[in-house]
Amino acid sequence: MARRSSPNTRNFLRILTDPQRIILLSAGQGDLTKGFENVLDLYQWAYNKGFRPNMDLDSLGISVNNQQP
Repeated sequence: MARRSSPNTRNFLRILTDPQRIILLSAGQGDLTKGFENVLDLYQWAYNKGFRPNMDLDSLGISVNNQQP
């Protein structure tokens, strides 16, 4: 396992699982970098609405489907 990043980390390397790659590609319309930026934007929106990391996603009032086809 890699060492934990610090708040001062500017770059990080992460090996994506296939589902993670699919999510980022979908979020960025085929561009992993844009997908990552869009996911960050979405988290910022959720945070501004009061969501915190220890909260269940249901608190956002959105439906999450964790089943793979």
